[in-house]
Amino acid sequence: MSKLKNKFAFSEITGALGDLGTTLPIAFALIVINGFPPERIFFLWGIVYILSGWFYKVPISVQPLKAMAVIAIANEYSADMLSSTAFFYGILLIILSSTGAIKWLQKWFSDALVKGIQMGIGLILAKKAVVLVWEKGLILNLSESSLLLNFTIFVTVILAIWVLQFKRKIQIILPLCVIGIIVVLYFGVNQDFSQYLGRVVLFTKPNVSLLLNSFVLLMLPQLPLTLGNAVYAASDSCHILWKEQSERVNPTRLGTSIGLSNVAIGLMGGFPICHGAGGIGAHAQFGGKTGGTTIIIGSILVIIAIIPSASIFLFLIPVPILAALLLFDSLRMVSFVKNLLQTTEMIVAVTVGIIAFATRNLFIALVIGFILEWIIKRKSDS
Repeated sequence: MSKLKNKFAFSEITGALGDLGTTLPIAFALIVINGFPPERIFFLWGIVYILSGWFYKVPISVQPLKAMAVIAIANEYSADMLSSTAFFYGILLIILSSTGAIKWLQKWFSDALVKGIQMGIGLILAKKAVVLVWEKGLILNLSESSLLLNFTIFVTVILAIWVLQFKRKIQIILPLCVIGIIVVLYFGVNQDFSQYLGRVVLFTKPNVSLLLNSFVLLMLPQLPLTLGNAVYAASDSCHILWKEQSERVNPTRLGTSIGLSNVAIGLMGGFPICHGAGGIGAHAQFGGKTGGTTIIIGSILVIIAIIPSASIFLFLIPVPILAALLLFDSLRMVSFVKNLLQTTEMIVAVTVGIIAFATRNLFIALVIGFILEWIIKRKSDS
Protein backbone atom coordinates (compact mmCIF):
# COMPACT_ATOMS: atom_id res chain seq x y z
CA MET A 1 0.00 0.00 0.00
CA SER A 2 1.50 3.34 -1.07
CA LYS A 3 2.14 6.23 1.27
CA LEU A 4 -1.01 8.34 1.30
CA LYS A 5 -1.01 11.82 2.80
CA ASN A 6 -3.70 14.17 4.01
CA LYS A 7 -3.57 17.81 2.93
CA PHE A 8 -5.01 20.91 4.56
CA ALA A 9 -5.16 23.45 1.73
CA PHE A 10 -7.93 26.06 1.62
CA SER A 11 -9.89 23.91 -0.83
CA GLU A 12 -10.01 21.19 1.83
CA ILE A 13 -11.59 23.71 4.21
CA THR A 14 -14.35 24.62 1.76
CA GLY A 15 -14.82 20.94 0.96
CA ALA A 16 -15.24 20.31 4.67
CA LEU A 17 -18.37 22.49 4.73
CA GLY A 18 -19.97 20.90 1.67
CA ASP A 19 -22.23 18.45 3.51
CA LEU A 20 -23.71 20.86 6.07
CA GLY A 21 -26.86 21.22 3.97
CA THR A 22 -27.70 17.56 4.65
CA THR A 23 -26.39 17.18 8.19
CA LEU A 24 -27.58 20.33 9.97
CA PRO A 25 -31.35 20.06 9.28
CA ILE A 26 -31.38 16.43 10.49
CA ALA A 27 -29.28 17.32 13.54
CA PHE A 28 -31.68 20.17 14.31
CA ALA A 29 -34.68 17.82 14.30
CA LEU A 30 -32.92 15.20 16.44
CA ILE A 31 -32.11 17.89 18.99
CA VAL A 32 -35.53 19.56 19.15
CA ILE A 33 -37.73 16.45 18.77
CA ASN A 34 -35.73 13.49 20.08
CA GLY A 35 -33.86 15.16 22.92
CA PHE A 36 -30.22 14.87 21.88
CA PRO A 37 -28.04 17.73 23.19
CA PRO A 38 -26.31 19.51 20.27
CA GLU A 39 -22.96 19.14 22.02
CA ARG A 40 -23.27 15.34 22.00
CA ILE A 41 -24.46 15.15 18.40
CA PHE A 42 -21.58 17.27 17.09
CA PHE A 43 -18.87 15.87 19.38
CA LEU A 44 -19.47 12.22 18.50
CA TRP A 45 -19.94 12.84 14.79
CA GLY A 46 -16.85 15.06 14.85
CA ILE A 47 -14.67 12.34 16.40
CA VAL A 48 -15.80 9.84 13.74
CA TYR A 49 -15.07 12.42 11.03
CA ILE A 50 -11.52 12.90 12.33
CA LEU A 51 -10.79 9.18 12.59
CA SER A 52 -12.28 8.51 9.14
CA GLY A 53 -10.10 11.18 7.53
CA TRP A 54 -7.02 9.93 9.35
CA PHE A 55 -7.54 6.32 8.23
CA TYR A 56 -9.02 6.53 4.73
CA LYS A 57 -7.06 9.60 3.53
CA VAL A 58 -10.07 10.70 1.43
CA PRO A 59 -13.15 12.76 2.44
CA ILE A 60 -15.32 9.93 3.80
CA SER A 61 -18.57 11.52 4.94
CA VAL A 62 -20.16 11.07 8.34
CA GLN A 63 -23.93 11.45 8.13
CA PRO A 64 -26.85 10.52 10.36
CA LEU A 65 -28.67 7.42 9.13
CA LYS A 66 -31.38 9.06 7.04
CA ALA A 67 -34.11 6.41 6.98
CA MET A 68 -33.65 5.81 10.68
CA ALA A 69 -33.66 9.54 11.37
CA VAL A 70 -36.89 10.10 9.45
CA ILE A 71 -38.63 7.25 11.30
CA ALA A 72 -37.26 8.36 14.66
CA ILE A 73 -38.23 12.00 14.16
CA ALA A 74 -41.71 11.15 12.88
CA ASN A 75 -42.40 8.86 15.86
CA GLU A 76 -40.52 10.98 18.43
CA TYR A 77 -38.46 8.03 19.68
CA SER A 78 -36.39 8.74 22.77
CA ALA A 79 -32.66 9.37 22.74
CA ASP A 80 -32.26 6.25 24.91
CA MET A 81 -33.91 4.04 22.28
CA LEU A 82 -31.88 5.60 19.46
CA SER A 83 -28.52 5.33 21.20
CA SER A 84 -29.28 1.68 22.03
CA THR A 85 -30.18 1.16 18.37
CA ALA A 86 -26.82 2.69 17.37
CA PHE A 87 -25.06 0.02 19.46
CA PHE A 88 -27.15 -2.86 18.10
CA TYR A 89 -26.79 -1.63 14.51
CA GLY A 90 -23.05 -1.31 14.94
CA ILE A 91 -22.80 -4.92 16.11
CA LEU A 92 -24.83 -6.03 13.06
CA LEU A 93 -22.51 -4.17 10.65
CA ILE A 94 -19.42 -5.61 12.35
CA ILE A 95 -20.83 -9.15 11.96
CA LEU A 96 -21.67 -8.60 8.30
CA SER A 97 -18.19 -7.18 7.63
CA SER A 98 -16.13 -9.66 9.63
CA THR A 99 -17.91 -12.74 8.25
CA GLY A 100 -17.55 -11.65 4.62
CA ALA A 101 -21.32 -11.31 4.22
CA ILE A 102 -20.89 -7.77 2.87
CA LYS A 103 -18.73 -9.12 0.02
CA TRP A 104 -21.29 -11.83 -0.71
CA LEU A 105 -24.17 -9.36 -0.72
CA GLN A 106 -22.27 -7.02 -3.05
CA LYS A 107 -22.88 -9.32 -6.02
CA TRP A 108 -26.56 -8.40 -5.81
CA PHE A 109 -25.74 -4.71 -6.19
CA SER A 110 -24.69 -4.26 -9.82
CA ASP A 111 -22.99 -1.10 -11.09
CA ALA A 112 -26.30 0.00 -12.61
CA LEU A 113 -28.14 -0.41 -9.29
CA VAL A 114 -25.43 1.50 -7.42
CA LYS A 115 -25.51 4.35 -9.94
CA GLY A 116 -29.33 4.32 -9.74
CA ILE A 117 -29.15 4.67 -5.96
CA GLN A 118 -26.77 7.59 -6.39
CA MET A 119 -29.10 9.21 -8.93
CA GLY A 120 -32.11 8.72 -6.65
CA ILE A 121 -30.28 10.28 -3.73
CA GLY A 122 -29.29 13.21 -5.93
CA LEU A 123 -32.86 13.86 -7.08
CA ILE A 124 -34.20 13.59 -3.52
CA LEU A 125 -31.54 16.03 -2.29
CA ALA A 126 -32.39 18.50 -5.07
CA LYS A 127 -36.03 18.50 -3.99
CA LYS A 128 -34.94 18.78 -0.34
CA ALA A 129 -32.92 21.90 -1.20
CA VAL A 130 -36.02 23.65 -2.55
CA VAL A 131 -38.20 22.43 0.32
CA LEU A 132 -35.68 23.74 2.84
CA VAL A 133 -35.94 27.25 1.43
CA TRP A 134 -39.74 27.00 1.14
CA GLU A 135 -40.47 25.63 4.62
CA LYS A 136 -37.62 26.46 6.99
CA GLY A 137 -37.29 30.21 6.65
CA LEU A 138 -34.15 32.29 6.78
CA ILE A 139 -32.64 30.16 9.53
CA LEU A 140 -33.80 26.81 10.84
CA ASN A 141 -37.16 26.99 12.59
CA LEU A 142 -37.56 30.76 12.22
CA SER A 143 -41.32 31.25 12.31
CA GLU A 144 -41.49 34.51 10.32
CA SER A 145 -39.51 34.96 7.15
CA SER A 146 -40.01 36.36 3.65
CA LEU A 147 -40.31 33.62 1.04
CA LEU A 148 -39.23 36.07 -1.67
CA LEU A 149 -36.13 37.02 0.34
CA ASN A 150 -35.28 33.36 0.98
CA PHE A 151 -35.44 32.40 -2.70
CA THR A 152 -33.60 35.57 -3.75
CA ILE A 153 -30.73 34.64 -1.44
CA PHE A 154 -30.93 31.01 -2.61
CA VAL A 155 -30.61 31.93 -6.30
CA THR A 156 -27.90 34.52 -5.58
CA VAL A 157 -25.82 31.99 -3.65
CA ILE A 158 -26.24 29.40 -6.41
CA LEU A 159 -25.00 31.88 -9.02
CA ALA A 160 -22.13 33.01 -6.79
CA ILE A 161 -21.00 29.42 -6.20
CA TRP A 162 -21.34 28.54 -9.87
CA VAL A 163 -19.40 31.57 -11.16
CA LEU A 164 -16.79 31.96 -8.42
CA GLN A 165 -16.33 28.43 -7.05
CA PHE A 166 -16.63 26.35 -10.21
CA LYS A 167 -15.78 28.74 -13.04
CA ARG A 168 -13.10 30.90 -11.48
CA LYS A 169 -11.96 28.40 -8.81
CA ILE A 170 -12.37 30.93 -5.98
CA GLN A 171 -13.16 29.09 -2.76
CA ILE A 172 -16.11 31.01 -1.33
CA ILE A 173 -18.04 28.49 0.80
CA LEU A 174 -16.34 29.35 4.10
CA PRO A 175 -16.68 33.13 3.58
CA LEU A 176 -20.35 32.67 2.64
CA CYS A 177 -21.10 30.72 5.82
CA VAL A 178 -19.21 33.15 8.05
CA ILE A 179 -20.80 36.22 6.43
CA GLY A 180 -24.21 34.59 6.72
CA ILE A 181 -23.82 34.03 10.46
CA ILE A 182 -22.54 37.60 10.98
CA VAL A 183 -25.49 39.10 9.07
CA VAL A 184 -27.99 36.99 11.03
CA LEU A 185 -26.44 38.11 14.33
CA TYR A 186 -26.22 41.74 13.19
CA PHE A 187 -29.94 41.90 12.50
CA GLY A 188 -30.71 40.28 15.82
CA VAL A 189 -32.18 37.09 14.37
CA ASN A 190 -31.42 34.50 17.00
CA GLN A 191 -32.85 31.42 18.63
CA ASP A 192 -32.77 30.27 22.24
CA PHE A 193 -31.30 26.77 22.37
CA SER A 194 -30.51 26.86 26.09
CA GLN A 195 -33.24 24.33 26.91
CA TYR A 196 -31.64 21.77 24.59
CA LEU A 197 -28.07 21.99 25.89
CA GLY A 198 -26.65 19.02 27.79
CA ARG A 199 -23.68 16.75 28.39
CA VAL A 200 -21.11 16.15 25.66
CA VAL A 201 -21.23 12.40 26.25
CA LEU A 202 -23.49 10.21 28.36
CA PHE A 203 -21.92 6.83 29.01
CA THR A 204 -24.75 4.35 28.97
CA LYS A 205 -25.48 0.64 28.76
CA PRO A 206 -27.60 -0.41 25.76
CA ASN A 207 -31.16 -1.24 26.74
CA VAL A 208 -31.50 -4.86 25.62
CA SER A 209 -35.27 -4.77 26.18
CA LEU A 210 -35.46 -2.40 23.18
CA LEU A 211 -33.61 -4.77 20.81
CA LEU A 212 -36.69 -6.27 19.13
CA ASN A 213 -38.37 -2.88 18.56
CA SER A 214 -35.09 -1.41 17.35
CA PHE A 215 -34.57 -4.26 14.90
CA VAL A 216 -38.08 -4.24 13.44
CA LEU A 217 -38.83 -0.51 13.48
CA LEU A 218 -35.44 1.02 12.74
CA MET A 219 -32.71 -1.42 11.69
CA LEU A 220 -34.56 -3.45 9.03
CA PRO A 221 -35.77 -0.38 7.09
CA GLN A 222 -32.27 1.11 7.25
CA LEU A 223 -30.04 -1.88 6.39
CA PRO A 224 -30.62 -2.09 2.59
CA LEU A 225 -30.01 1.65 2.33
CA THR A 226 -26.82 1.44 4.36
CA LEU A 227 -25.48 -1.37 2.18
CA GLY A 228 -26.57 0.25 -1.07
CA ASN A 229 -25.67 3.86 -0.33
CA ALA A 230 -23.12 3.96 2.50
CA VAL A 231 -21.13 0.84 1.63
CA TYR A 232 -21.27 -0.06 -2.09
CA ALA A 233 -22.20 3.35 -3.57
CA ALA A 234 -19.86 5.12 -1.15
CA SER A 235 -16.93 2.91 -2.15
CA ASP A 236 -17.77 3.38 -5.82
CA SER A 237 -18.01 7.16 -5.39
CA CYS A 238 -14.59 7.38 -3.75
CA HIS A 239 -12.88 5.41 -6.51
CA ILE A 240 -14.55 7.53 -9.19
CA LEU A 241 -13.65 10.81 -7.50
CA TRP A 242 -10.17 10.19 -6.12
CA LYS A 243 -8.86 7.00 -7.78
CA GLU A 244 -5.40 6.09 -6.29
CA GLN A 245 -6.01 8.21 -3.19
CA SER A 246 -8.91 5.85 -2.38
CA GLU A 247 -6.87 2.66 -2.17
CA ARG A 248 -7.83 2.14 1.48
CA VAL A 249 -11.54 2.31 0.67
CA ASN A 250 -13.54 -0.87 0.07
CA PRO A 251 -16.99 -2.10 1.13
CA THR A 252 -15.71 -4.32 3.94
CA ARG A 253 -13.72 -1.51 5.55
CA LEU A 254 -16.60 0.94 5.22
CA GLY A 255 -18.97 -1.56 6.82
CA THR A 256 -16.49 -2.16 9.62
CA SER A 257 -15.93 1.53 10.33
CA ILE A 258 -19.68 2.21 10.33
CA GLY A 259 -20.10 -0.68 12.75
CA LEU A 260 -17.30 0.30 15.13
CA SER A 261 -18.36 3.95 15.08
CA ASN A 262 -21.96 3.12 15.96
CA VAL A 263 -20.98 0.79 18.79
CA ALA A 264 -18.95 3.62 20.33
CA ILE A 265 -21.67 6.20 19.62
CA GLY A 266 -24.28 3.94 21.20
CA LEU A 267 -22.23 3.54 24.37
CA MET A 268 -21.89 7.34 24.63
CA GLY A 269 -25.55 8.22 24.07
CA GLY A 270 -25.47 9.45 20.47
CA PHE A 271 -27.31 8.96 17.18
CA PRO A 272 -26.01 6.43 14.61
CA ILE A 273 -24.09 7.41 11.48
CA CYS A 274 -23.07 6.09 8.08
CA HIS A 275 -20.66 7.05 5.28
CA GLY A 276 -23.29 8.27 2.81
CA ALA A 277 -22.34 8.56 -0.85
CA GLY A 278 -24.17 11.89 -1.06
CA GLY A 279 -21.94 13.40 1.59
CA ILE A 280 -18.84 12.09 -0.16
CA GLY A 281 -20.00 13.79 -3.34
CA ALA A 282 -20.68 17.01 -1.41
CA HIS A 283 -17.16 17.14 0.03
CA ALA A 284 -15.71 16.53 -3.42
CA GLN A 285 -17.96 19.08 -5.10
CA PHE A 286 -16.54 21.89 -2.99
CA GLY A 287 -12.86 21.01 -3.17
CA GLY A 288 -12.17 18.09 -0.84
CA LYS A 289 -9.48 15.70 -2.10
CA THR A 290 -7.95 14.08 0.99
CA GLY A 291 -8.84 13.11 4.53
CA GLY A 292 -7.75 16.58 5.58
CA THR A 293 -11.25 17.68 4.57
CA THR A 294 -12.96 15.47 7.13
CA ILE A 295 -10.35 16.08 9.80
CA ILE A 296 -11.10 19.80 9.44
CA ILE A 297 -14.90 19.50 9.71
CA GLY A 298 -14.51 16.94 12.50
CA SER A 299 -12.25 19.29 14.44
CA ILE A 300 -14.71 22.16 13.97
CA LEU A 301 -17.56 20.03 15.30
CA VAL A 302 -15.54 18.85 18.30
CA ILE A 303 -14.37 22.37 19.18
CA ILE A 304 -17.85 23.90 19.06
CA ALA A 305 -19.15 20.95 21.08
CA ILE A 306 -16.74 21.46 23.97
CA ILE A 307 -17.07 25.27 24.08
CA PRO A 308 -20.21 26.06 26.11
CA SER A 309 -23.16 27.13 23.89
CA ALA A 310 -20.95 27.42 20.80
CA SER A 311 -22.80 24.63 18.98
CA ILE A 312 -25.83 26.85 18.39
CA PHE A 313 -23.83 29.00 15.94
CA LEU A 314 -24.00 26.30 13.28
CA PHE A 315 -27.78 26.70 13.25
CA LEU A 316 -27.37 30.38 12.39
CA ILE A 317 -26.04 29.62 8.91
CA PRO A 318 -28.85 30.91 6.66
CA VAL A 319 -30.99 28.12 5.22
CA PRO A 320 -30.63 29.41 1.60
CA ILE A 321 -26.87 28.83 1.87
CA LEU A 322 -27.38 25.30 3.24
CA ALA A 323 -29.91 24.63 0.46
CA ALA A 324 -27.51 25.84 -2.24
CA LEU A 325 -24.79 23.49 -0.92
CA LEU A 326 -27.34 20.68 -0.97
CA LEU A 327 -28.34 21.43 -4.56
CA PHE A 328 -24.78 21.21 -5.86
CA ASP A 329 -24.33 18.04 -3.81
CA SER A 330 -27.34 16.56 -5.62
CA LEU A 331 -25.99 17.47 -9.07
CA ARG A 332 -22.77 15.61 -8.32
CA MET A 333 -24.70 12.47 -7.33
CA VAL A 334 -26.91 12.51 -10.43
CA SER A 335 -23.86 12.95 -12.69
CA PHE A 336 -22.42 9.55 -11.71
CA VAL A 337 -24.93 7.80 -13.97
CA LYS A 338 -23.08 9.06 -17.06
CA ASN A 339 -20.28 6.58 -16.28
CA LEU A 340 -22.48 3.69 -17.39
CA LEU A 341 -21.69 2.49 -20.91
CA GLN A 342 -24.43 0.01 -21.80
CA THR A 343 -27.97 1.10 -22.68
CA THR A 344 -29.54 -1.61 -20.51
CA GLU A 345 -27.48 -0.43 -17.51
CA MET A 346 -28.60 3.13 -18.12
CA ILE A 347 -32.24 2.01 -18.26
CA VAL A 348 -31.93 0.20 -14.92
CA ALA A 349 -30.11 3.09 -13.25
CA VAL A 350 -32.54 5.77 -14.46
CA THR A 351 -35.52 3.60 -13.47
CA VAL A 352 -34.14 3.09 -9.97
CA GLY A 353 -33.33 6.79 -9.66
CA ILE A 354 -36.76 7.98 -10.79
CA ILE A 355 -38.63 5.48 -8.58
CA ALA A 356 -36.48 6.43 -5.60
CA PHE A 357 -37.32 10.07 -6.22
CA ALA A 358 -41.03 9.45 -6.78
CA THR A 359 -41.49 7.20 -3.72
CA ARG A 360 -38.69 8.64 -1.54
CA ASN A 361 -38.00 5.00 -0.71
CA LEU A 362 -34.68 3.57 -1.87
CA PHE A 363 -35.66 0.07 -0.74
CA ILE A 364 -38.66 -0.03 -3.11
CA ALA A 365 -36.48 1.36 -5.90
CA LEU A 366 -33.88 -1.34 -5.28
CA VAL A 367 -36.45 -4.15 -5.38
CA ILE A 368 -37.83 -2.88 -8.69
CA GLY A 369 -34.27 -2.53 -9.98
CA PHE A 370 -33.51 -6.14 -9.06
CA ILE A 371 -36.64 -7.30 -10.88
CA LEU A 372 -35.87 -5.18 -13.96
CA GLU A 373 -32.32 -6.55 -14.17
CA TRP A 374 -33.69 -10.10 -13.90
CA ILE A 375 -36.16 -9.46 -16.74
CA ILE A 376 -33.44 -7.95 -18.95
CA LYS A 377 -31.13 -10.88 -18.24
CA ARG A 378 -33.87 -13.41 -19.05
CA LYS A 379 -34.61 -11.70 -22.37
CA SER A 380 -30.94 -11.54 -23.33
CA ASP A 381 -30.48 -15.25 -22.53
CA SER A 382 -33.54 -16.37 -24.49
